[in-house]
Amino acid sequence: MAMNAIHWFEIPAIDLDRAFAFYQKILNNHVRKGTFGHSEIVLFNVPFETGEAVGGSIVVREDLKPTSDGSILYLNTFGKLSEAVSKVENAGGKVLVPFIDLGKFGFSAIIMDSEGNKIGLLSYDR
Repeated sequence: MAMNAIHWFEIPAIDLDRAFAFYQKILNNHVRKGTFGHSEIVLFNVPFETGEAVGGSIVVREDLKPTSDGSILYLNTFGKLSEAVSKVENAGGKVLVPFIDLGKFGFSAIIMDSEGNKIGLLSYDR
């Protein structure tokens, strides 16, 4: 297994179906519904099990609440950054910073998701 600085992340949601629809739309269907224990979650379609990627989920839990404060998690757009950003508002989010040129590291944007979380989007393709 690869040694990543981040191993797993959770994005809090209030309405899991709404969050699923939001991320499904802006990340080109690279999310899927799943379960953990007795709870439904939304998972990102990445090769987490093989150690090739950091895994994560969107969850509804009483101890986690969406926030626009604190750390920013950057998600792969699985395509052009501009295409993902163009879908944000129609999917129920808000674009906060539409474009940041990161030089050799690609391009990013900062958005507010459908649940009120500040999220970064990252791509090597503008």
